[in-house]
Amino acid sequence: MKLTGWLTGALVAGGVVITMRSGCLSKGPAPDERFASRLDDMCEIARKNVDKPERGVRTLGSYLDKHTGDLLGEWGDTIAAIERIPDDAKHDARARLARDRMRKPVLACANDWAAFNRAVENDPAAKALVERFAERLQRTFEIIGSGSALRDLPSALDRAIDKL
Repeated sequence: MKLTGWLTGALVAGGVVITMRSGCLSKGPAPDERFASRLDDMCEIARKNVDKPERGVRTLGSYLDKHTGDLLGEWGDTIAAIERIPDDAKHDARARLARDRMRKPVLACANDWAAFNRAVENDPAAKALVERFAERLQRTFEIIGSGSALRDLPSALDRAIDKL
């Protein structure tokens, strides 16, 4: 390939990267909007299952089984997007926007979640499912966090930051 071919290819690739970073060719909604949409999805599950809390707990469990990685990724992508903004005023404005986007579905669904939680508390089978899940998740965190490398990670990061 001739030099002009390489140069043209590099310029096109560079243009695509700059265009994508500027948001002109973005992949759709911002990560905080996707995160908020998932909160809406979970609210809808709770709302539809107040009268059948065991089914609701199972449906929420299935939803979280499929989307926990997405939720965690969208949370992390939101933080990364905000921290990429060099201007402090724009950074803070973007953080407030993310907060408002994620808070909106939580506030809109507060009564539905309260009704669903009451229904779960009053349904022995649903309550048992939630308790079992909570116990297993706690064990998972304890097992994963029991290694000294993970337990000492905050101290190691603190020491590394102090050296900067």
